[in-house]
Amino acid sequence: MTILKKTVAYLISVPARIKGMRFGKNSFIGPGYDLAPVLRGITLGDNVLIGRRAWLDISRYTQNARIIVGNGTQIGRNVMMSAAEKITIGKECLVSYNVSFLDHDHNFVPDVSLFKSGISAPKEIVIEDGCFIGAHSFILKGVHLGKQCVVGANSVVVDSFPDYSVIAGNPAKLLKSLK
Repeated sequence: MTILKKTVAYLISVPARIKGMRFGKNSFIGPGYDLAPVLRGITLGDNVLIGRRAWLDISRYTQNARIIVGNGTQIGRNVMMSAAEKITIGKECLVSYNVSFLDHDHNFVPDVSLFKSGISAPKEIVIEDGCFIGAHSFILKGVHLGKQCVVGANSVVVDSFPDYSVIAGNPAKLLKSLK
């Protein structure tokens, strides 16, 4: 990456840095990311790339929630991560575009506005090293994907899967193991 491109990428990240997001060496976020959410508690390792229009959020309903992205991971455009507890994405993962990670749900209380109902108890999401997550997928609360898992496009992942799993569907099911 040229000096000019690095400078522009750094300038794009300045508002996120001011709001408390931590960037490792040579890590960048694309333009158009949402500045409204809480960004304190988000840490990017070294050589992390996040595409345009990312929406990363630390929930206001809980304390000490975190999003951690490991070294060398690349995340596509329009990613959405909302953490009320913790979302961890390992090293050298590839996350395609329009992927959502949510470690909590909204509460639904009869005769109470959704805006006043709060969120459910959060459960940590862990994506281990070397995973691939296909476009338009949802990774929901409590999911733990072992190393080098492959998630097919348009999947809704609600269960955990061991290392080397190939999964797809709604809800995602094990298709095969790579080992």
